[in-house]
Parts: sequence; structure tokens; C-alpha cells
Amino acid sequence: MLQLRYSLALLWLAVSFQVHADFPTAKALFEQQEYTQAKPKLEALAELGHLEAQYLLSRMYAEGLGVDADIKLAYAWTLIARDGKHPLADKQYLELRTKLPSRLAGKEVYNTLNNQYGKHALSASLYPSANRYVNTSSRLKAVHQPEPKYPSYFERAGVAAWAVVHYDVTEDGTVENANIAASFPIDGINEYVLDAIKSWRFEPPKDLYGAPVRMELQSHTFRIKNAAGTQARKFQRDSQEYTDAILAAAKAESAKYQYLYAVLAENNIVTDPSPVNWYLQAAINGYQPAQHRLAQCLITGNGCDKDPNKALNWLAISADGGDAKAAYLLAQALLDSNNVNYNPRKAAGYLEGAALQQYMPAVTEYASLLAMSDDPTLRDPQKAIRLAEQGRAADASNPNLLSILGIAFIELGQQSRGESMLKQAIEEAKRRNWTFENFEDLLADYQTVATSTN
Repeated sequence: MLQLRYSLALLWLAVSFQVHADFPTAKALFEQQEYTQAKPKLEALAELGHLEAQYLLSRMYAEGLGVDADIKLAYAWTLIARDGKHPLADKQYLELRTKLPSRLAGKEVYNTLNNQYGKHALSASLYPSANRYVNTSSRLKAVHQPEPKYPSYFERAGVAAWAVVHYDVTEDGTVENANIAASFPIDGINEYVLDAIKSWRFEPPKDLYGAPVRMELQSHTFRIKNAAGTQARKFQRDSQEYTDAILAAAKAESAKYQYLYAVLAENNIVTDPSPVNWYLQAAINGYQPAQHRLAQCLITGNGCDKDPNKALNWLAISADGGDAKAAYLLAQALLDSNNVNYNPRKAAGYLEGAALQQYMPAVTEYASLLAMSDDPTLRDPQKAIRLAEQGRAADASNPNLLSILGIAFIELGQQSRGESMLKQAIEEAKRRNWTFENFEDLLADYQTVATSTN
């Protein structure tokens, strides 16, 4: 999994992004005059730099739409929207500045907001600097990577198609969560490429301690090219029409299609020099997959320059919006004792939310925290056992889950049963070619404690 080992001062610790927001929903609520519901969504989007949300928020304060009229706040948000070149903001600015009881007081409110949510502030805390995407991770070495088995008639019929697949690689090097990000013809080769990619095997990378790590949101593009001729030209025209329609929807401010177009650009289905800019637009529009994708880009440096501060800020935004993977990665950072933001209780909240969504890495991490925490408000070996058994439904002999069960049983006074589970974890880790010394250390520590108390 992606490792976050930094000492950071995070924007999200001072600013809350608890409201899940997407602009189409917020705008619809505004137009339906459901201002009370629209306001928190517009605020969350405005704080991400969404230009139209900033302008609508300024109108709410200027006209008292669902809020008490506040000319100073209206003026401040209007100035921020004006800085972003909103076409109507300049006119509103001219109107509002004549209504200000104090130009100085209005400027002070603007400066406060601008220092947090203005273009320069967001560029420093959230917005990435683009670089080149590399589609194949240098950290992953393929062990078994068969091509899809297409039906024999595909070649005879001159079938052409493409599909972009996203997938995760587990600590064992197996593929999980494979899904079609985009394809043309739609569903044309999906079943064949998914069957192939689910059988792929990799030699997973290891962290600084020698333990295997997950690799999330990997990408691969499958293509079938037919021979030149009428069919080939027709496929190219149809494919171009399809991608042009996606681009048109992206330009029309559809966050989903901004994200999709970014995926196409990243995987060279379309030519675009900066896919990360489309991801950013979708993220500002409140689209969680794009927010998570930006965080990954900022962690790995693939597609944009590395910036762990910005990465964790995006993870916080996405996690607070309900994204299980983002919550899991954020919790890992909060559990890093070398991080100035070390906060196991906050991490537990994120892990519990992700575990409720059945995200198995979060289930394992949460169970481990409950079994081993020094914090009595977090330690709950019985709940750890329930979670570990839940995880074993997917991977019965997972060494991490076996060790969690061992620790939890020992904490409940079942020493021999716990030691047996830890020994199983050691043997299974050896079988899987995992680092097993950490499991041996756990067993030795608990055996020492048992001996000293007898």
C-alpha cells in the first residue's frame, strides 16, 4: 500500500470538509430555493476553489438567501470570485462596494478568506503541479500476466476495441478490485479483459522494513486493432465521436466526465498534455474518485510533483466525503508515531467508517488497532476478533489477521490459543514469502509477558 511517512502540518486539521458536496446537486438546490441545504455544499465547494460556487455563495450573503444578509461576506466572496475571473463578479463587486458600511472592514474579511481559499492559498495547500504520467509502475514486477482470450471470431470479423482497467495489487501480488474505467465499444471486451487481469500476479514491492505493501489504483490499457481499411476507419470515427462527447460533457462542468476524460488522457486514449488538470477540475467539483486520484498522484509523483502535504489534504477531503480508500490511507498517516499529526483516535474513526463499507484493508487495520492499542478507550479485543473473522471470510489464512486473533485471544486471557494463532501467522508468512520476523517478535514478547506473570 502507499506509505505516508511524513511530519506534516495539515490544512484539514484547521478546516473541516465534513459536507459531501458536488456542484450539480448544490446548484440544483440553489435554483430550487432550498438555500439551507445548498449553503453547506456551496461552502465546501467554494473552499476548494469552485468559481461558480463562490459566486453563488456571495449572492446568498448579498441577497439574504437562506442566511442573514452579510455585505462584508458577500463582498469578500465576490472579490475571490472576481480574482478567478467569474464573468458576473465584477458587476456585483461594483454594486456591493457602495453598500459596505466600511471598506476597510470588508477588506479585512476578504483578506481572511483569501488567505485560506484564494487562488494562491489553494495552490499552496491543494493544487498540484503537473508532470508526465508513466502507466507502468516501476515498483511492480509482473510474474504472470496473460493476455485476454478473445473469441476466435473477433479476428475474422475485424473487431477493434479498447478498454482501460483500474485495479489494486495486494500484499500477496494478486489483483483485486479490478474494474473497467472506460471502454469502447462500451462493454465490447470488458468481460475478457477482466477475466485476464484477475489472474495476473505480481512480485509486490516492499517497504523499508521488508514487509510487502499494497499498490492501489494501478492502470492498464487493452487494445485490439483491426487491419487498415473501411472497418478500421469507421472504428476510428466512432471512437473519436465517443471521446469528443466525453470532452464536451467535461467542458460543460460534469465532474464525472472531467474525471473520465482525465483517465482517457492519462492512458493515451486521447491526446492531452495535462490530465492532472482535468482531475483537478473534477476534484474541485466535488468528485471523490478524482480527489483520491490527485492524492495518489501527489504521493507517488506520477503525473504531478510529489507533495505529501497536499496529498493528505486531498485524502482528508475525500475521506470526509465517504471514500473508504482515502479514509484508510489517511488513517495510516494518523497512526504513524513519527507524524506530528499522530492521532490514533481520529484514525480509528476513519478506519471504522471504511470497515463499515467492507473495505478489507481497513477491516484489518482497524482490528489491529483495537487488539494492540495502548489507549484503553480504543482497546477492544472482542471487537478485534469479530473484525478479524470478518476479514478471514475473504482470506482465511492471512498472516496479519491470524496475528490479530492471536493477540486478541491473549489479551482476553487465552494464552495458549493466542500463541497457537501467532505461530500459524509465522508459518503462513513464511509460506507467502512475507517478512515474518515481526510475527516472531510478537510471539516472543507475549511469551515473555506470560512467563513473568506466572
